[in-house]
Amino acid sequence: MITSWIAKRRIRSDLAKVVQGDIDSALAKWADDGVYDFPSNLSVGGTIKGKKAIADWHYKWFEEFPKRNIIARNIAFAAWPLSPSNVIMIEWTCEETDKEGREFKYDGVSVLRIKNSKCIQWSDHISFKGLPQISTLIEASSGT
Repeated sequence: MITSWIAKRRIRSDLAKVVQGDIDSALAKWADDGVYDFPSNLSVGGTIKGKKAIADWHYKWFEEFPKRNIIARNIAFAAWPLSPSNVIMIEWTCEETDKEGREFKYDGVSVLRIKNSKCIQWSDHISFKGLPQISTLIEASSGT
C-alpha cells in the first residue's frame, strides 16, 4: 500500500513537471534506453527510443503547444511483492493550446512499465473525441 501511494505521488509530481516544461527532471527516473510509444499514424506518433530522443520529442511538442495542462484522473499501480517489474496505468485529460491559439482537450490512458525503479516503457493511448479536426487523418488499422 505504501509503495502504491509513493508511485502515485511520484507520477503526479512528474506530470506536473511535464506541464511546467521541466522535461529533464521528469525524465530523471527513466532508464537511458527507455521507450515512449505514442501509437498513431499521425506525424507525432511512433516509437521513440532513448531518454534524449524522448526529451527532444517533448521539447518539439512544447514548441507546437506552448500552453498545456495534464490532469491525472485515476492512477492504478500493479506490483507483485519483491518483483523488479511493475505496471502503472494513468487515466488523464490533456488541455493544450497550440502556437496559433487553438485550444484542444482530449482524454487518454498511459501504461508505464517500471523496472528497478526506472521507467522502461511508456505507452499513450488517446481518444480523438476532442480532436475531430485531425481524426480524419488517421488510417484505419487492418485489425479492425
